[in-house]
Amino acid sequence: MTGRLYGRGRVVELVRTALRRQGIPDRPAPVVLLSGPRGSGGTALLDRIWTECGPDCLKVQVDLADAQGVEDAVLLAMAGLLERVPGIRPIRFPRLSLAVKALTYLDDGAGRSGFDAYMRGSRRYAAAQSRLDDWAGRVTPLLSGPEQQLLAVTAARTLGGVLDGLSRHQEKAVLAWFAQRRPAAGSGYDPLWDLRTARADPSPEAGRQVDKTLCAALLADLRADFNDARLLHGQRMSNPLLLFDNADSRAGRALLELVTETRREHHRGDGAADPAVLVAVRRGRLTGAVGRPLAATDERLSQPPARPAPPGTDHPVWWSPVRLTDLRPDDVAEMCRSSVLGSVRRDADFLHGLTGGHPAATADLVVLLELLGRDRFEAHDLLDTALPDPADLPRDWPEQDTGGMTVRDHLVRRVLSGFLADAPDTPTGPVVLRDHPVLSAMTVCAATPGLSEGAGRAALQYLRRTDDDAASVHERLTSALWLERDADGGGPGLHPLAALLLRQLAARDTPRQWERLHTGHMTHYAHTGDEPLRHLHQLALVENPQQRNLTAVTGYLDRCADDRPTRAWLTLLDQVTAAPNRLRTTMSREAVVTRLAGASAPGDRPRVVARLTVARWLFADRSFDPAHGLAKVIADEYDHLAGLTDGDSEPLYRESGRYRRVQREWEN
Repeated sequence: MTGRLYGRGRVVELVRTALRRQGIPDRPAPVVLLSGPRGSGGTALLDRIWTECGPDCLKVQVDLADAQGVEDAVLLAMAGLLERVPGIRPIRFPRLSLAVKALTYLDDGAGRSGFDAYMRGSRRYAAAQSRLDDWAGRVTPLLSGPEQQLLAVTAARTLGGVLDGLSRHQEKAVLAWFAQRRPAAGSGYDPLWDLRTARADPSPEAGRQVDKTLCAALLADLRADFNDARLLHGQRMSNPLLLFDNADSRAGRALLELVTETRREHHRGDGAADPAVLVAVRRGRLTGAVGRPLAATDERLSQPPARPAPPGTDHPVWWSPVRLTDLRPDDVAEMCRSSVLGSVRRDADFLHGLTGGHPAATADLVVLLELLGRDRFEAHDLLDTALPDPADLPRDWPEQDTGGMTVRDHLVRRVLSGFLADAPDTPTGPVVLRDHPVLSAMTVCAATPGLSEGAGRAALQYLRRTDDDAASVHERLTSALWLERDADGGGPGLHPLAALLLRQLAARDTPRQWERLHTGHMTHYAHTGDEPLRHLHQLALVENPQQRNLTAVTGYLDRCADDRPTRAWLTLLDQVTAAPNRLRTTMSREAVVTRLAGASAPGDRPRVVARLTVARWLFADRSFDPAHGLAKVIADEYDHLAGLTDGDSEPLYRESGRYRRVQREWEN
């Protein structure tokens, strides 16, 4: 997504405001946490922040997906901020430089005496006993800013300044800072030797102490440089900007936790705050004291956070969590460039109906629909269509090898890759459920509305999937932000794109597996006495007019029409016709309804109910009825049913009018 921000401009403005310096701050800017499922546009938003907010400030952008630890992230933050920017006074990192110099010491057997000589030695002397070049070479590929690939090549040279010695006065002050943090370690180089020794200790506690010292050194150096009141004519105009992608990696989580812990401890000491503005993207669930995220479009993002509490108490605002919102229909209409369904707006409505506005999936389908629409193409075939030749795809297309892949395969690998068994090694190729146990279990649980854990467990047992657990499926979908629940178990539920792809994968499995999947759910709901959901799964089994399943479903709905108020019956119809389907046909959509439920017979209520049920069922599947061709059938059958109803027919006429408006809109 380039160009427009599609409702996310408030996030950019939030960061821009935080970068603007207004004297020495008494509180740090809260860490801006951008969260959303994979493909929500977090990386694109970081790039946009980099471009719009970064020209006049020191900045760095790091992808933490492959970072081995906090030290990698801190080293790269220093490397990026050391990069010279025209018109901006360069920054030095005396504390962090000494810490990194100590940690990169290669002991040739001289032990402590050799370490002291190394720390006092010149740059040339120290370089012979340092592994800094190797360390920099390993981590520089993690620099991901649009302008930082050159820095990735020169980072080792840039970081070479770490090996330069400090003046005697500077070194004395810095060593005093380390001694204050580790008083038990002694004085002089003792704390740094202790730091290096702790790094060699395999225990988690020792590693965490090293990481925390590095974070503290980074923030202390930034405080000392940016908050130096003596530089009356040299005060910086902008705070430093640190952008972290994939911050839900192990290194990313640890980094943000330690930064916040260090800030909290420093705030209790009543000192000036560090100036760093941190923006991090997480594609997993936000936990702990982060708080409830605001939508990226929320007006409250423009409001400044609360002031800190008095010294000695905790800071009330450490985080500014932001939920990356989906695209709105008008946003998709701006992106769309095809007219397969007759107009750009119709194509946009179709794509939004498929993806729910998911940014990455929508952007890819916009490109594909434009390419495929150059020839004769039916929109209902979109997900089953093979990807175009790689030569026709944009240069930044995610896959290089598209052989054998359908559009559905591409979307699954694009947004659900974390659930694929072969994702790390085989990022391309058709997705076959039997090769991906986790994804296969998810299709079983997602087959029923609301992802009922009990129904999922029963269906997995019916399928003899003893190694799979419905609770773990829920946990993985929730952790990846595809499934949202409120404290009382309500909420938006499964994201429309995830629901579409999981149901599509199940529908493309073998007919036998589809039948067993829904029979398992039917068996569960028969035991629990939930007749609407039992008939929902029975409707999912309908594939031809000879099957008894359709007769059972429509007979149930016809009987319920006699003993329920009209509004309650309409709610029941909505519930039952939410069933998934695996029908694919070249016939017109109205012809499919006639084939399954018979020709229109306005005076025959069982026939009217049957046609209405089938039409509503297929209409609900946007991939089956992209152009809303069944809107007329539904409106007609509602009218017929209203004429046959002795009770309250007004709700039926109201429903007819709703679908009639859809019919006119798409016919015109």
